[in-house]
Amino acid sequence: MSRPPTIENLKALTSLRFFAAMMIVVLHGSNSLDWPWLRGAPLSLAQGVSFFFVLSGFILTHVYGDRPPGSILAFMRARVARLWPVHVVGIVLLVVSVAPDSITFDGPGIFSKWVVLGFNAILVHSAFPFLAYTFSWNSVSWSISTEMFFYLAFPFLLVNIERTWHWKLLGAALLAAALIAVLRIAAVPIESSDFNRMTAGYATYPSPLMRGFEFVLGMSTNVLWRKYLSRQSRSLWWWTAVEAIALAVCAWWMLTGFHAVQRQFPNPWFNLFFKPAGSCWAFALAIGCLASGRGLVGRLLSVRPLVFLGEISFSIYMLHLILIKAFVTTFAWPGVPEFVYFGALFVLATTVYLLVEKPAQRLLRGGSKAKMLHPPITDASSGKVVRTEA
Repeated sequence: MSRPPTIENLKALTSLRFFAAMMIVVLHGSNSLDWPWLRGAPLSLAQGVSFFFVLSGFILTHVYGDRPPGSILAFMRARVARLWPVHVVGIVLLVVSVAPDSITFDGPGIFSKWVVLGFNAILVHSAFPFLAYTFSWNSVSWSISTEMFFYLAFPFLLVNIERTWHWKLLGAALLAAALIAVLRIAAVPIESSDFNRMTAGYATYPSPLMRGFEFVLGMSTNVLWRKYLSRQSRSLWWWTAVEAIALAVCAWWMLTGFHAVQRQFPNPWFNLFFKPAGSCWAFALAIGCLASGRGLVGRLLSVRPLVFLGEISFSIYMLHLILIKAFVTTFAWPGVPEFVYFGALFVLATTVYLLVEKPAQRLLRGGSKAKMLHPPITDASSGKVVRTEA
């Protein structure tokens, strides 16, 4: 049997996951924690989730672009192994550490918290257009529910992606626009004080039909990166300039450009897409320019401590809000010192990463079968084979 092709480990992008996760941590902290420096945190920080969606499409295409995943069931098994164990741990920690009346919404029929828990546990709750489902239980889990739908579509999107990426990107954009148009024609309210009422906001914000554009944008960015950037034999300073410019554009957009466009186009139907995903193009630019990691910025992001923070970023993201709720409701300590909260978060995330996330992935993937499904990934600088997760 021939050895499968090796895939370059994009360390700089692993590190960027940590900073995207911290955007969400800061946003949620500003809603509940009594830290003066958090006051007035911009709502655009919520777009850290958009970064994850774009990055997910990029990385999966990077790993499988030259070696399609084969069996869809085997591929989905690997993806469930990536997300589900930490999701379950999060729900358990939420139940044992947070005051019951602040855990989730409760209502009649399909809005019973136990019915919602069932859909939440199998990661399909983002398909339900109700606030009571989107932000149920460990509320950040809506995003990994949306990711699961992306994974179902990925093997089909990957077919001939190098020749069809622009058509698929256009199709994803038209699908998002069509969803908004249908909701507007049907006169579905954008918002409602009733958590159990269908709204356009919650029919779009978590919807795979809407957010799929960001995922396909990530896939398309990988195609362009492989075709134009990854093959460039340029100097350290050329790469450093590319990385610095991309980050500067991204920072300008997040701090200034995004808000200027939002003020110019205040239409709420336009903002159904723009508010959660309007920065996706800037994230795609940054990801594409930093993926090679050949400039000074990329090298800095590739140092082991930052890479490790990126590796535990999924646990940070999935557990940070549970910890906030525990301090605010269970311990009635919204003024918990920063070093206590962040120290507890990093210790908890590291523990779950080492003792749950990685062992559960190996167990659920099935050992040797997983090696056949996933090509080995190498460290570009040393040539050593590493195991990193897409």
